[in-house]
Amino acid sequence: MKNYPLFKVHVPVEESLKKIKEVLESGFINEGIQVTELTQKLQGFFETDKLILVNSCTSALTLALKLSGVEPGDDVISTPMTCVATNTPITTMGANIIWADINPNSGMIDPKDVEKKITCKTKAVIAVAWAGTPPELLELKRICNEKNVKLILDAAHAFGAKYNNSQIHSWADFTCYSFQAIKHVTTGDGGALISSNEEDYKKSKSLKWFGLDRDFAKDSKGNWKGQQWDVDILEAGYKFNMNNLTAAIGLSQLNYIDNIINRHKQNASIYDKFFRKNKFLTPVEKPKLSESSSWVYTAKLKTKKISRDELLEKLNKEGIHAGVVHVPNDDYTAFAKFKTQLPGVREFSSNQLSLPCGWWLNEDDIIHISTTLFKIIENKK
Repeated sequence: MKNYPLFKVHVPVEESLKKIKEVLESGFINEGIQVTELTQKLQGFFETDKLILVNSCTSALTLALKLSGVEPGDDVISTPMTCVATNTPITTMGANIIWADINPNSGMIDPKDVEKKITCKTKAVIAVAWAGTPPELLELKRICNEKNVKLILDAAHAFGAKYNNSQIHSWADFTCYSFQAIKHVTTGDGGALISSNEEDYKKSKSLKWFGLDRDFAKDSKGNWKGQQWDVDILEAGYKFNMNNLTAAIGLSQLNYIDNIINRHKQNASIYDKFFRKNKFLTPVEKPKLSESSSWVYTAKLKTKKISRDELLEKLNKEGIHAGVVHVPNDDYTAFAKFKTQLPGVREFSSNQLSLPCGWWLNEDDIIHISTTLFKIIENKK
């Protein structure tokens, strides 16, 4: 029986090993030549000169909150329908999570509910690009600008996505990408932060490494330009920098980025044709200006003939590793004190499921997954 994984890392092994060997033979593993090269190439891909690399998207989100002025006791509006990594940085910063409800048809934060919940204590809004699809950024940006709060976009799923024919980072104050092990592009673990203005960008470069700007203090190889004791730290920062080993893995994939993303999109479009007028499932709604990078394909079960969990169990037995990518964060005990009524979250979370649609699948695979899913539902007594 053929296996259809929900996630599969794309790493050209020989190219990656060659680049890793270069790092190990250099004797310099910390941030240096490879991190600099990957930074420059990703700045070109994203058409920005305000991108830094970090060791995780969680670190990028933490920096975004810090740069937004979030302090203990402040409020941050966020969505619970995401990876827990979106929201743990809020509490570790000592801030309060104010949950906004989601559009039950898209799974993404509802701008109307966001607008209602902004108060004088609100410092930032975090929106998530669910499964690679940008949220309603135009409206979210309008609201945040009018209310003078920062908009942080968690784009962990959305490498290569567009909004209104432009890079999605152009719509947020801070945009956070993930290069974790199961994303479109991986460095094993890692992330990127894109700032919208020069001041925040310069500050992010210092905060990611204890408070020292490596570009100022060190050369491209990672060696001190002067003496370490000649450099002052104005504000204590974090140990969030990427290293050369992880950057080497990322560099090995750059020639394949367009193909990876295009394959995801093509497979998602095949699912769309199957599910658009189907009586059992419906695709999640995409904002009209959004161009998804289709990390996974999410649909909502709309039949009572079979439960979502039973359907997933039967698909898994057929070698189709469909699943529930994320569960509502507001159900976790760690966030219990922030609990509130979120009917959109409850509706979406109980019926949503994600199907494989990555670069490792072809049209025949998508047709097989879709027809198998239909047969399971139809044969359910």
